[in-house]
Amino acid sequence: MLERTPLLKIIYTSVKDLIEAFVGEKKRFNQPVLVTVNKVSGVQRIGFITQKDLSVLGISSNKMAVYLPFSYGFNGQLVIVPAENVEKIDASGTEMMKFVISGGVTEVD
Repeated sequence: MLERTPLLKIIYTSVKDLIEAFVGEKKRFNQPVLVTVNKVSGVQRIGFITQKDLSVLGISSNKMAVYLPFSYGFNGQLVIVPAENVEKIDASGTEMMKFVISGGVTEVD
């Protein structure tokens, strides 16, 4: 029934996809990155690449979609950033997600 109601379908499928990205078979938060959000101040955030190619949306090929989770919750923000502002982090996605969600107090192995 939820999938047949237009607005509820969008919300339901979006939340379902997000939960599956965390714990499903097709985990999507497995590419942790450090994103420079402000080059002047040097502020960076930990995020996860969700889409490397956004050409289907008409967005230039040098940009990618990165999900920036917030601490103490499973919500976050999707940003489109130039690929040059993204550095891979050599750590597991699970460890980085725990680190971000805990506000940086969880120790990373």
